[in-house]
Amino acid sequence: MKDKFVTYSFVLVIGGFFLFNLFGKDETISTSERRTLKQFPKITWDSIVSKKAMNDFDQYALDQFVFRDVFRSMKAHTVFDILHMLDFNQYYVKDNIIFKSEYPTNENSIQQFISKLSDIQETYLQSNRVFYSIIPDKNYYMKDTSYLNVDYDRLYKLVIEGLPNMEWIDLRDVLSIDDYYKTDTHWRQENLGKVVSTIGSHMGFQINSTYQKHYYTPFYGVYYGQVALQLLPDELIYVTNDILDQVVVTNYEKNSVLYDTSKLDSIDPYDVFLSGSTPFVVLENPNQSNGKELILFRDSFGSSLAPLLIEAYSKITLVDIRYITLEQLEKLLTFQDQDVLFLYSTLLVNNSSSLKG
Repeated sequence: MKDKFVTYSFVLVIGGFFLFNLFGKDETISTSERRTLKQFPKITWDSIVSKKAMNDFDQYALDQFVFRDVFRSMKAHTVFDILHMLDFNQYYVKDNIIFKSEYPTNENSIQQFISKLSDIQETYLQSNRVFYSIIPDKNYYMKDTSYLNVDYDRLYKLVIEGLPNMEWIDLRDVLSIDDYYKTDTHWRQENLGKVVSTIGSHMGFQINSTYQKHYYTPFYGVYYGQVALQLLPDELIYVTNDILDQVVVTNYEKNSVLYDTSKLDSIDPYDVFLSGSTPFVVLENPNQSNGKELILFRDSFGSSLAPLLIEAYSKITLVDIRYITLEQLEKLLTFQDQDVLFLYSTLLVNNSSSLKG
């Protein structure tokens, strides 16, 4: 009797999952993981012969498996609470803050990053004031040496030694772990006053504006779904004032607004800042008559900082060379007498292959 019960239970469970997967509706995105999910692959003779069809189907089956998020959460709790492992797929939690291990230190990538910036300066920026800063990712402020991370001292040393002809702006001591989202990789715009002051002290401007805060909650950052634990969400805040409300934004690919509030309901609410990743954006400040211009070479961290800098300039041009080549950039921009700021996170410096030539 016991054997029959076990057998029937096993068949019932397996059969139930088969039927759920067979007749269940396929999802297009995973909100928790912030990514699109694989759809049923197109089967052709060539894909069968090359085994691509089977590989695609395996990915489809994994992405569309019923109760997938439940099983991912069970696995995460097993890893952290039962096995007491330090990380789950390189993600770890400390004091309710989610981190992703960034390891090892990729010196080849760091040198490629240095070479890329040096080439841009030598080729295009002979008449410009050129500054650079490397934003520490939040792992920098994790003092627990149990977790593997980049050798930040080595990374900063290599970059500073490799770019002697640019003025270095050090942001490490003006930031802390509280200036980053708990569930996301990015910094918090409302906490960047010291960053703006430090950059301004080097570049020759001062901004003492007050802002109105706008709140969005719950904000589940890019790390939240990856760690698969039920943690408290963040609160996303973006700031405005009368000057920022009048800034004219020209985005050659997406909506032309400083804060794209439609993105708050998207898969990545951080894209509220300048509509997210895009190769070329221009901000113009009709309330600033000094004629000064800034070219900001940036990654996604620059999207939330740029609105806080525009009050010092008549025009800021944001360039993301992960998505645009320098040859394409030459058709859109003339380099002459502007201030130039290279602003990149340590995450990109240690993984610089995404920068285009």
